[in-house]
Amino acid sequence: MDGFQQRTLTTTRSLKYTYYVSPSGESTKQHPSLFFIHGFPDSARLWRDVIAKLGELPNKIIVPDCLGYEGTDKPSDMKLYAYKGQAADLAEILAAENAVSSVIIGHDWGSAVAQRVYLHHRELFSGVILLNTAYLLPAAEPFDLAAANTLTESIWGYPQYSYWELFTAPDAAEVINNNLAKMWQVIHGDVDEWMKKMFCAKDAMREFLVGDKDVPLLPYAQEPRWRDEFMRQFKADGFDSALQMYRATVSNVNYESDLTIPKDKLAVNVPMLFIICTRDAVCIRELMTPAKEQGLVPHLKEVVIDSAHWSPMEKPNEIAAHINEFINENFP
Repeated sequence: MDGFQQRTLTTTRSLKYTYYVSPSGESTKQHPSLFFIHGFPDSARLWRDVIAKLGELPNKIIVPDCLGYEGTDKPSDMKLYAYKGQAADLAEILAAENAVSSVIIGHDWGSAVAQRVYLHHRELFSGVILLNTAYLLPAAEPFDLAAANTLTESIWGYPQYSYWELFTAPDAAEVINNNLAKMWQVIHGDVDEWMKKMFCAKDAMREFLVGDKDVPLLPYAQEPRWRDEFMRQFKADGFDSALQMYRATVSNVNYESDLTIPKDKLAVNVPMLFIICTRDAVCIRELMTPAKEQGLVPHLKEVVIDSAHWSPMEKPNEIAAHINEFINENFP
């Protein structure tokens, strides 16, 4: 995060967070801070190209390494990854930075966490931007991975969460750690419908990781800066902590966390932008439908870009343009 100030905070839960703050900028009702939350398996660096293209916005920018990643603590206790706890941690970062109002911006798991930060601390936010992952309403029943894959196969034609079977397996971190170069191809391969083939087919990801096949990479993923940083980060840290959000969901830690949100407090009553990616087979547009049908996103704007899942790397210019437009429309 070139030019940003690196800071650390130990939260009430005794967890150390590393985060980055722009050297100037406001955090006011008129100019809310921009709070960027990365997902799997990334770090605050995910956002650097997007931020670089935002131009001369007057807003303060705050970008944490999320729990389990890079400079932030990596606890092995799955319960510490519950949405409510992470929301409290991130709210403490905003308090430390005197961020009286913010627009929270999330990608992948960071989008899911961003939604819960808003739901638990809505007084801190004047806008929400979700990349790839739609507003996922708290579930009415405990999560069942096998049932979810059966259901999505009947609806979409493929088991949407097949890759979770690997990510929640006892040997998941070992398999990935021993095949980091292949994991880079898994998440950034340049093959037609690659995500569906790799993430949404039973045992496909495990077989690829331990196999001898290689695939070409998307153009951005061929840049040494992205690949080298990924290899350095996970050679040092391993994947165990990065997988904890999947375990916390499958074991229903996050279902229990969501039970603490009152059912009459699920509406997002601030402007919301949802950036949809055309080549993402897992985080699909239709997942926003329940929130729309229930009237829980009354200020929603949707935009579509041609991108695979790791859109902040692949299409930073377009994402920055949509963020700029959102800020200028709602906070002129």
